[in-house]
Amino acid sequence: MPSLPFVIRRRTPEDDKAPKPARERRVRHRVRRLPVALGVLTVLLGGLAVWFAEEANAVRDRAGAHNVALTDPGRTSEVTGQVTDAVNTLFSYDYTDAGRTQQAENGLLTGKAVGQYDTMIAQVRAQAPAQKLVLTTTVTDSAVEMLEGDRARLLVFADQRNTRTSGKQTTYAAAMLAVDAVRQGGRWKISNLDTLNVPR
Repeated sequence: MPSLPFVIRRRTPEDDKAPKPARERRVRHRVRRLPVALGVLTVLLGGLAVWFAEEANAVRDRAGAHNVALTDPGRTSEVTGQVTDAVNTLFSYDYTDAGRTQQAENGLLTGKAVGQYDTMIAQVRAQAPAQKLVLTTTVTDSAVEMLEGDRARLLVFADQRNTRTSGKQTTYAAAMLAVDAVRQGGRWKISNLDTLNVPR
């Protein structure tokens, strides 16, 4: 069967005046509305971003209203120095001078930190005489996480050297502590010790 001829017809002015199909009108209408919708969405998102930023700042301000760890360098330096000295002293042990460690415990610890420390150091005390043990702890870094009034919380990082002079053996280890401290009688004392061991 012969195919129909392909007829080319010129467009007339009447064609431009003819009503557009409904689908084409809807598409053009949506295209015109899209920039408006995007503009509204941009304004809304911008407003939300500002609101969220203000809320976040408010939360930080409320949380840190009394935390002067970053705003009072003198007080921060004081607690850092005293807690560092306390950790170095408490966790260093010489089998020839056990009384020194006991004296440090009495002066540098308070509250439940006393029992926590006794538990931590018990094995060292038990083994030290027979093994002629010398434990040396050196704080390598620390950071004040919270400082409010007479209370502070610090993260402390330290290196430990454990020497058994009976067998001339030395081992090394790293330690990390979360330390709570309170200011009593003009100096900072450790009130809580957390070794941050995971798992326990």
